Amino acid sequence: MSTSSAALALDGDTPVRTERLPLHKPWFDAREETAIRGVLASTHVAGDGANGRELERLLRESTGARGVLALNSCTAALEIAVEVAGLGPGDEVILPSFTFVSTANAVVKAGARPVFADIDPITLGLDPADVARRITPKTRAILPVHYAGMSCDMAAIDRLASAHRLIVIEDAAHGVNASSGGRALGAIGAMGALSFHETKDLVCGEGGALLVRDEPAYVRAAEILREKGTDRTAFLRGERDKYTWVGVGSSYVLSELLAAVAVEQFKKLPEITRRKTAQAERLLAGLAPYRGRIQLPVVPDGCRPNWHVFAILVDPAQRDWVIRALKAEGVGAAFHYVPLHSAPYARQSADLTQVELPITDRVAASLVRLPISAAFTDADCEDVVTACAKVFERLG
Repeated sequence: MSTSSAALALDGDTPVRTERLPLHKPWFDAREETAIRGVLASTHVAGDGANGRELERLLRESTGARGVLALNSCTAALEIAVEVAGLGPGDEVILPSFTFVSTANAVVKAGARPVFADIDPITLGLDPADVARRITPKTRAILPVHYAGMSCDMAAIDRLASAHRLIVIEDAAHGVNASSGGRALGAIGAMGALSFHETKDLVCGEGGALLVRDEPAYVRAAEILREKGTDRTAFLRGERDKYTWVGVGSSYVLSELLAAVAVEQFKKLPEITRRKTAQAERLLAGLAPYRGRIQLPVVPDGCRPNWHVFAILVDPAQRDWVIRALKAEGVGAAFHYVPLHSAPYARQSADLTQVELPITDRVAASLVRLPISAAFTDADCEDVVTACAKVFERLG
């Protein structure tokens, strides 16, 4: 495993850090605390209040989406998008296996069939060429995932969708404040889903948003679904004199407490992205000498990432050792993801087995996530570079 005698904490040497640096840390300060106190002092802490409406306005203006709904999770946004798109039994939806389970669950819950396609080895998002090979007469939608805030090749995916009359729903859980070709991730396809989970760039604990590019019917249907099957949202806009049960729905509204935090976080987004971009550039420069031993992220032309995740690829035979060695140095590291096509649920489902995804399998066995966060200091970032240099010197 090793090619030099450099002393590592794994071998008993002094670690780079005595207190482990986590993969991510939310950047909170007095602004979020003041916002929460303001909501607590008010008479309205449930959803659909002033903070929720302000968050939706900010997202509309920043993304260009016609409709934005603040929700209690990105999972909810995906499930609503799949349902309002009319996807169901007999339909196929092409998506990556290299993603969080919510992406596939939204399709399965609707009764449609997920069709896993391979990923591009550079962006780690859907490979349009492999998507094209998996389109059948049953295909109704493509569900790309923007891994790490790095855009998929949306131009190629849009061409495929147009040629085959397919709906594009973006899983932009990682993609807030990132863009491709000058267009905000999540607002390129017909619909998109954002996440405000504690691990994301814009954090309110648990939360998300549905973006609808330009289809009013989708917006209206989504409003009913998220408000327990009622037309309450239209009532709050003054379009009804009362609201009532008009369809099937559930409770997906984001509370005012979380919306208040999200609004303050949104105001910080330019600085969050600036700080993370600076850290990413320092990591790229500091780890450049180890190209050949590791694969560093590459930003495609026209893509403006938010550097939600900083991921490298190493030899699969050495990946687990690298993670252990970095943790011993006091630097958090992790793999990402267990591919869905290899998960127990997929193995027991006849519809989800018998799929070959060689790039997905290789990336999943090779990937190492490194710490990156707007809450980290320059010294924290230097510690990551130092720890990685110690560990990567030992790689063959």
